[in-house]
Amino acid sequence: MSPRRLTTIALLVALVPLLGWWLYGLFDLDEGFYAAVVGEMNRRHEWVTPYYNGQPWFEKPILLYWLAKPSLAVFGDMIGPRLPSIICAFGTYLLAAWYARRRLSEAAATLSVVVLGSSLLFVAVGRLMMTDLPLVIAFSKAMLLFWESLVGDRRWRLATAFLLGVAVLAKGPVALILFALIAGWTYWREPGLRPAFRGYWLAGTAILAAVIAAWYVPAYLASGHLFVQKFLIEQNIGRFTGGDAAHTIHAAWAYILYIPVLLVGMAPWIFFLGKAWPRRSLPSESPKEVESDPFRRYLAAWAAIVFLFFSASSAKLPHYVLPVCVPVAILIGDYLARKWGEVTPKRLALPLAWTLVIAVLAQGGFMWWYEKSGQREAHELARYVRQNSILGVPETIALFQLPRRDKDLGTGKPKLQETSLPSMLLYLDTTVKEAETVEQVADANVHWLFTRSGRITPAVQDQFTAKGLSLQPSGPKEENFELYELKPSVGR
Repeated sequence: MSPRRLTTIALLVALVPLLGWWLYGLFDLDEGFYAAVVGEMNRRHEWVTPYYNGQPWFEKPILLYWLAKPSLAVFGDMIGPRLPSIICAFGTYLLAAWYARRRLSEAAATLSVVVLGSSLLFVAVGRLMMTDLPLVIAFSKAMLLFWESLVGDRRWRLATAFLLGVAVLAKGPVALILFALIAGWTYWREPGLRPAFRGYWLAGTAILAAVIAAWYVPAYLASGHLFVQKFLIEQNIGRFTGGDAAHTIHAAWAYILYIPVLLVGMAPWIFFLGKAWPRRSLPSESPKEVESDPFRRYLAAWAAIVFLFFSASSAKLPHYVLPVCVPVAILIGDYLARKWGEVTPKRLALPLAWTLVIAVLAQGGFMWWYEKSGQREAHELARYVRQNSILGVPETIALFQLPRRDKDLGTGKPKLQETSLPSMLLYLDTTVKEAETVEQVADANVHWLFTRSGRITPAVQDQFTAKGLSLQPSGPKEENFELYELKPSVGR
């Protein structure tokens, strides 16, 4: 079997762990917020200002919303929200294969796909509606084309600038910081490449600014100070410096958090990283291997700088380290290709079998969590409300006391936290009244009330009665959630 065909097989098998995302609904919080924003932007026919529950919501840049808006409109709320991430994940496999083939070998291309496509961390995030996969594919393509501009045609630097702008639209200015650190390190550590750094920086900067301005300028013009404060200051500067308490871990072990994340998330391949890490060329090595050494060092610098940057950041979530996966996968794929000498179907059998194991773990794990977390029940009740609303009349619903009763943020704790379930807004396809008190519900004059089991105690029932309202159980009976219709009390 030809080496190119083996790469094609590896790509097809790597696609399998990404499939089946449409068999379960969205998870909260992140997916729920992003999907609710996209749903509301579609209802408003809005392309500039993200909205959540009727208010501007500048938690993230615009790219994920731009990608998901047509996807949600065309494919609906089960397939549509996550489809852009799936496409970006598979696109990243294609990117890794293309460039490993271009600069290393066909065997390295095959094995890079195998490593990336069977890494639980990459597969898990790839199956979610998150900003990470659009960032990863844009930033990875930018870094690979920047290398191409150093060793080939310098005009690739213009494409690098465009892609860095796209990466900024995916997840903010962090892409520019990482690029500057990696490029600076390469300039310092690879003296032979320094002449190739000259040229196209001014034009590239103009392209970068134009891409970023495509959203930043209209967003500022539409929202002004709110955009600056909420997005630029709180969500970018604040998160890195620890201003976002919900994503900040203050414990000393936080600085090594991403070591176990990668050990588990890229197992078993990550255990080859030590041997795959580039070292000084030996006299006995072939000219081709020596020629590839600067590229391997570039991959290593890319991986190390991204890892250290996010390790130093105060804000931490496991998926933040995802941009490390691409250079690590290419390094390990290249090492295994050189070690094996030849990639045959027999040698690929076990790695591809592991990829299918990852597919089972990912699909089974997500479906189990969708049931375990109670979100299946919540979404079924949301659909019940949507289906039983009067045609043409916008029904109102109150989400009553959904967040946890204590205000501990729970960051870094294994306990399942009760959330506000923002994904409900996608499945309800409307804005809602988020209420903590009976008075807030009564004043809103809502028709439906959705809450967690145990929230409606006899004392709460009495408060509704005092407001002239009765709660009539409605919808399918669920274990974790309750749905009521609000009606005037008898005699009122």
